[in-house]
Amino acid sequence: MLSDGITRQLLAGVTAGTSAGTVFFAQRTGNGTTPNALNGQYAFAIAGFDANGNALGMAGSFKADGLGHITAGEVDINDSATPAVVVNNTALTGTYSFDATGDSTLGTIQLTNSITGLAHPLAFGFSLQASGNFGQIMSLDANDFIAAGTMQLQSSSVFTLSGMAGSYAATINGRNTTNPTSILGSFTLASTGSTSGNTFDRSIAGLGTAPSTGASAAATFASAGPDSNGRGTFTLTLNDGLVTTATQNFAYYAITKTRFVAVETDAGSPMTADFSGQQGTPFTASTVVTTGGVFGMAGIDTVASNEITAVGQLQMTGATATGGTLNWDSNDNGATHTGIALPGQAVTFDPTTGRGTVTVTGGHASGLADTLVFYLTAPGAGFVLDATAGANNQAMAGPMLAQAAGPYSASTDLATGLAIVRSRGSSVNDALALVGLFGLTTDQTTYELLADERDPGDITQPQLDAPFTGITLGAIDGNVGRGTFALPNGSGSSSTYAFYIIGPNQFYFLDINPMDGASTVFFASPH
Repeated sequence: MLSDGITRQLLAGVTAGTSAGTVFFAQRTGNGTTPNALNGQYAFAIAGFDANGNALGMAGSFKADGLGHITAGEVDINDSATPAVVVNNTALTGTYSFDATGDSTLGTIQLTNSITGLAHPLAFGFSLQASGNFGQIMSLDANDFIAAGTMQLQSSSVFTLSGMAGSYAATINGRNTTNPTSILGSFTLASTGSTSGNTFDRSIAGLGTAPSTGASAAATFASAGPDSNGRGTFTLTLNDGLVTTATQNFAYYAITKTRFVAVETDAGSPMTADFSGQQGTPFTASTVVTTGGVFGMAGIDTVASNEITAVGQLQMTGATATGGTLNWDSNDNGATHTGIALPGQAVTFDPTTGRGTVTVTGGHASGLADTLVFYLTAPGAGFVLDATAGANNQAMAGPMLAQAAGPYSASTDLATGLAIVRSRGSSVNDALALVGLFGLTTDQTTYELLADERDPGDITQPQLDAPFTGITLGAIDGNVGRGTFALPNGSGSSSTYAFYIIGPNQFYFLDINPMDGASTVFFASPH
């Protein structure tokens, strides 16, 4: 939970007003519904847990008509319950609406048709960017799933293998049977569905990590290609010796020329995946030396119920990207490490695959990892993985985005515009799912978070609560982009969150108050 006594924020209203070029939150009572803000075919992927704590993954597509109706779609669900629920349903129908005071940003989707294996139809809460192209999404139905992820407008021009063909980096996360697992990799997809240049790293919490390349790794896409919803299938085979099952099966949903999402369809292994196109491969070492890449990572420490998260910055140094500086904050089930700065770390980089490594001195002991592996999609951007050998591996992984050039400050990065926010937990004990909207209030000194929230403590009794108001900023490091803010916790005190700025209204953050226990990672994207 973000604050004591507040277990779920229903979609509260905001309006964007301007004063001296600054956008503010303000309560409003007028009707702000504009259904055409959600118009077109969207793919989504969410992950989390069911009401009994079983790992859950879901990917699908829905079509919004701009008038409040869901007219088509398809969804794949993998719930690792006993017995497992692994289903694909087509011809989705339903309705959607924006909160009456949600300024065409916060809304809900309610499907009307039954889903095989589930007691209730699916329903979602979402926060949408002003363009309507991208949003955050979470489960809000009576099945009591605690799961969240992203949604994005699809382009039907990529609903063929030739339309999808290209070089990709991938992140695949969740449970492989009962093992918390993360996989990073890269490959080139051909128009036939075959792939080349397969290079992957797999980490299993408490067990270790192993690479898989050449003949020991293969991603193979079904030649039929995607259907009218962008759905197709592929298999991933990694003979790295970490687990006995070498091949995993997935259903994917094409989104754009440079992105598709997927969910595993093997019973008991509900891993979800995100694939992002690699721009400008092969890379050169000099292209990865950027202002910095901000990362947000989540995983499981050596105890299966303990979530560990980290946010920070990786800065490549040297003309050949052989060195790096790391800054980070982490929270390992309430054990926090804050404001860590570690210069002069050894870096390796392969410009052909976009794969690199960072050796982190004392990294595991300081709440991160002894070794990081990253796969770039563009200079400073991609995915990061804990590749620590042996029992200290935490299967911690997440995205990394290139920072805009500094100096960073509240006035340049957080005073104009809004941000949409999402979060979801990796551990069942910290399974918080949240989507919302963050921005400056009318007093120009404090911020507000309006959010839909679910957590294991209260998933069946939603209630209306006031927004998270009175959020105050601390100092921001103008060179690194690290800052803190204090969020009132409902008991007369406040909790401290650390964040790293990526660019205007874009940042990753987490709770660094030890008294609050574990924290998820929060991802804020520009509205």
